[in-house]
Order: sequence, then structure tokens, then C-alpha cells
Amino acid sequence: MAEGIQKFTKLTFIIHFVIALIFTILFFMPNISVPLYGMTVTNEVHAITLTVASAFAGLTVSSLFGIMAKEWKEVKIVVILEVVWLVANFVTSIISFTVFDPAMGALTLVITIILLALFLLTFLQQEDKMKPLLK
Repeated sequence: MAEGIQKFTKLTFIIHFVIALIFTILFFMPNISVPLYGMTVTNEVHAITLTVASAFAGLTVSSLFGIMAKEWKEVKIVVILEVVWLVANFVTSIISFTVFDPAMGALTLVITIILLALFLLTFLQQEDKMKPLLK
């Protein structure tokens, strides 16, 4: 197992940080984010959107710490959490796809698949299950 943080791991955290920050900001503004998904802002939707924003805020901060980390053991659990979150997000996005605006639903799926691939590759490389993709 690689003890240090590999370049690919850092890159994954940087990409995730940027994407998560955008979604955090968007979901903290339900009057903007909810219509993007083709839904109407109601009190209930507003409340759940803020809850989702709070979850994204936590994921954003965890990626910031991942960027600053020096050793794999400092971020291993974050990578595992991201994989679980992204698999769950993928499944729920597919189930809910017909509710979303088709473009935003597709964009959400594409982003989820890309991030899931990045975090899975990160885990496999850091655990020496495959060769590093970046030197």
C-alpha cells in the first residue's frame, strides 16, 4: 500500500472540490438550483435542497482536507465514503431521472460516473492494486 498521497489522488480531490463547491453553492440557493432540475420550489423542496447543500458542504470540506493531506491513511476513509456516496447517488439519480429536467439529469449522471471512476481509480492505485496513472 502506498503510504504517501499520489498525484492522481490529489488531482481527484481537486476535481471533486471544484465540482462539490459548485453544487454546494447551487443547492444553498434553491430558487436557482431547483428550477434547473425542472422542479418547482415548494417549502418541502426548499427544505430538502438545503439538506442536500449541507451534505455537499461536508463533502467539499473533506476534499479540501484531501488536497492538503500528506499520507494515504489520512484520506482513505474519505475515499471510501465518496465511493459509497457516488454509488448511492448514481442509483438514486437513475431512479429519479424522469423527475429531473433531461439535461440536468444527464449532467448529474455524467458527473457522478466520472467522479466514481476517479475515486475508484484513486483507491485502487493507493492500495497498490494497479499501477499509478500519473508519475
